[in-house]
Amino acid sequence: MKVATKVRVTRSHGIPNLRVLRQKKGLSLGQLADLSGLRRDTITHLETGREEAQPYHLRILARVLGVPTLDLVS
Repeated sequence: MKVATKVRVTRSHGIPNLRVLRQKKGLSLGQLADLSGLRRDTITHLETGREEAQPYHLRILARVLGVPTLDLVS
């Protein structure tokens, strides 16, 4: 008897390097929220991977942090 197994493919969510880059700039979550116009909860969710990053998130955060967009995701 063949048993079907489910393979769960996990997809990387969020912005992997956001917390590190934010901390290197010496910014708190609240400060980054104020500078970017994004909600503090949104930034927290992006850092922890609970929310999928949208292209506009990447553009805004890269501009505020002064880094290339690619630095946020690689």
